[in-house]
Amino acid sequence: MIAILAYFDPGPGSLLVQAVVGGLAGLAVFGKYLWNAAVDRFWHLDRNKSGSENKTLSTASSGEIPINPS
Repeated sequence: MIAILAYFDPGPGSLLVQAVVGGLAGLAVFGKYLWNAAVDRFWHLDRNKSGSENKTLSTASSGEIPINPS
C-alpha cells in the first residue's frame, strides 16, 4: 500500500469547497433555466392553438394596452 502524504491548508481547502458548492449552485440555476424554457415553449404551443386568446395574452404580457375597435 502506498502512503500518500497530503495536507490541505484551510485556504486551499475552503477554496476547493467554494468551487464545488459554486459549481453545483450554477448547475442548479442553469437546470432551472432550461426547465423553465422547455415548459414555457410547450405552454406557448398549447396556447397558440386557442386562437384569439393568444392575441389578447401576448399584447397584455408585452405591456401594451389592447385596443378593441368597436
